[in-house]
Amino acid sequence: MKINKKGFTLLELIAVIIILGILMSLAYTSVSKYLNQARSTTYSDFEKNITSGVTNYLIDHTGSIPDEGESLVVDVEKLVCEGYVDDLQDPIESARTCNLESYAIVKRNNDTSSNMDIEYSACLKCTGYESPACSNSIDGIKRLKADAECEVK
Repeated sequence: MKINKKGFTLLELIAVIIILGILMSLAYTSVSKYLNQARSTTYSDFEKNITSGVTNYLIDHTGSIPDEGESLVVDVEKLVCEGYVDDLQDPIESARTCNLESYAIVKRNNDTSSNMDIEYSACLKCTGYESPACSNSIDGIKRLKADAECEVK
């Protein structure tokens, strides 16, 4: 009687499955690390865009610059409506933007000579991310919001 030796043994199949499992876990770790780094870079770029946008806004609207020792909050929604910042597309939920809850804090410190000492910080709120600047209290600070006819996602 001849024994048919075609095919793989159970031990060989288990070894292949284990090797594939190890390769998949290594690939998943690498890809997830890359995605987290990309999200982190995106959030950092968004914060820079907000800061740049509010700077440009205040250059065009010098009457909005706070007095010495005071602060101002400018909603990102206003900056988007007036064209100073593009929509901040949420990297986790692509159907959503980070515009509505995000804002910039503008603080005017003590001026020196003819130079204004202005400090900018961006509070970015996206799905699963919130800037460190969001921990600052904005209660009682003058706030610039978008006009009612502005439609932001």
